[in-house]
Amino acid sequence: MLARIMCGIAGVWYFDGKRVEEASLRRMADAQKHRGPDGEGFFVDGPLGLAHRRLEIVDPGPLSDQPMADESGRFRIVYNGEVHNYLELRRDLESAGHVFRSGGDTEVVLQAFVAWGEECFRRFNGMWALAVWDARDRALTLSRDRFGIKPLCVSRRGARLAFASEPKAILAAFPEEREPDRRELAAFLQGAVPDGTEATFFRNIRTIPPDSVVRIEGGKQTRRKFWGFTPGEDRPRPDSVEAFSELFGDATALRLRSDVPVGACLSGGMDSSAIVARAAPRLPGGMDCFSLLYPGAPCDESRFAAAVAEAMPTCRLHWVEPDASDLLATMERIVWHHDAPAPLRGRYPQWYVFGAASRHVRVVLDGQGGDEMLGGYQRFAPAYLLDRLRGLPPGGPNTASLPVEVVRLAGLGNRGLAGLAAGCAAPALRRMGRGLHLPADVLHADLRAAGGDFDPRRYFSVWLNPLAERPFRSHLNNALWNEFVYAGLPEVLHGEDALSMAWSIESRHPLLDHRLVEFCFSLPYGAKIANGRTKDVMRRALASELPAKIVERRDKKGFPAPMTQWLRRPDCVRQWRALLLSAAALERGVFDAQRLRGALDRFERDARFAARCTEALWRWINVELWFRLFS
Repeated sequence: MLARIMCGIAGVWYFDGKRVEEASLRRMADAQKHRGPDGEGFFVDGPLGLAHRRLEIVDPGPLSDQPMADESGRFRIVYNGEVHNYLELRRDLESAGHVFRSGGDTEVVLQAFVAWGEECFRRFNGMWALAVWDARDRALTLSRDRFGIKPLCVSRRGARLAFASEPKAILAAFPEEREPDRRELAAFLQGAVPDGTEATFFRNIRTIPPDSVVRIEGGKQTRRKFWGFTPGEDRPRPDSVEAFSELFGDATALRLRSDVPVGACLSGGMDSSAIVARAAPRLPGGMDCFSLLYPGAPCDESRFAAAVAEAMPTCRLHWVEPDASDLLATMERIVWHHDAPAPLRGRYPQWYVFGAASRHVRVVLDGQGGDEMLGGYQRFAPAYLLDRLRGLPPGGPNTASLPVEVVRLAGLGNRGLAGLAAGCAAPALRRMGRGLHLPADVLHADLRAAGGDFDPRRYFSVWLNPLAERPFRSHLNNALWNEFVYAGLPEVLHGEDALSMAWSIESRHPLLDHRLVEFCFSLPYGAKIANGRTKDVMRRALASELPAKIVERRDKKGFPAPMTQWLRRPDCVRQWRALLLSAAALERGVFDAQRLRGALDRFERDARFAARCTEALWRWINVELWFRLFS
């Protein structure tokens, strides 16, 4: 039996020796019940307490219960995630004399820590957030996976440290931490992408950064990175297609290890289609796939998802059709599970997809990471075109002239050449610290001042800014790296975890196998965008396994929804006007009342303004919902 346990974790440590009350731990666990509806566990060692909520994928017996102790009783772990290569690690540990009582990866993770110390994290292939208590040395180790797939936040106040999978768990035990971070709110309302830093929307709750090991002993804290990957090679590889195919295949196979059915989110884009192409033939019982359907809407991608399913006989396609009948109530649930206002970025349809999946499977594969590694968005086109103009060796077969590529790359977005031109201007504006605001700036002056200095890592298209990280020769690879590490992927992964766990679903990410990530970031820019198409190395690797209409598809939808149309429905207009123009909202000091009324009036009457301002309105609504839920 394979033991897979996704869950919620929490803990408290009083450095002054005060005993932890189990009632506090229970409140923290109860706040995360959705992350683990199948069981709970607690451990108290004087001033240190641990809590765990369990989602049983398989191996439901007590041997895999947490908090789990090693054989000596010195170490105890609470762990959320999956180390996908745990079978290989278990064999290594058994050959060194270790004996196992359970069939799960939790015990492998614990014994790996006992055997190898903090170096064990370099050997893990997967996603995790964990805490290990060393009762002899009175030391606590916290760790989070390389890319931050699984969340972990901490709050330290006086002699007390608290940590949890979600901020709401800390708030449940320590309501004094509800104080909002007005700097974070100001940045969000000016277009910043959340999770680009360690900040949360609560002033005294921070996230443990990805790729981190934190050791706390005697009240003192040390933190180090463990991944060890150094970007900057971007060298051509003649075997790039074959190497990508082999790594991607193995990464997918590892993430199919399960004794429960595994499904997939299938958008009809290249990433999810590639995953289904590699996963479905490996599952004799078939694979449930979940796809969006918007009949007659311009954002509908159903014909592409249907083409993939038709090519995969073992793929059972389930259509998910979101609507606006419960728009603001659903937005409220999304904010609750995010513990934060959420940017638009597909969150609304994603809620419905995971809800549908939860009725059929407990595990889904998803394609997060592919766009940020392989240049999937139109905003990466300017960096690529600049690389071509500079004459850098492309490192891939590219036969298209530069003018031809410009025309083809314009087709990636909805606005054609105009959108591409705007994308070319964005890096220059970011370099000057301009172009940061959403179309309508309705912030109260005091809140705008609280935003402080411009942090380029919090925004898209900052790769030309001297403050942005530029570890590569290539502008494209620098742009990809900044979105992978800062502005793009961290927020996507936060949303993926929050919404999947809201429905008690385990989400796995084959494209975020660290071996594949290292490989892709070692390739030159021309292996990623070439001949006017993105993700070139992936398209060539999957060319014989997917329909041609998928491999040659040039447009990019993301995870769409007709949100502008929905937000302009009369019933929705009444709801968000009542929300945003209420006395409570206007008294918070977040919005300038006059500017806000003007923007809302214009959204109702001006369709073009509404199209440009949809993201802004979504953020305004999210912020007010967040205040009502958490303040």
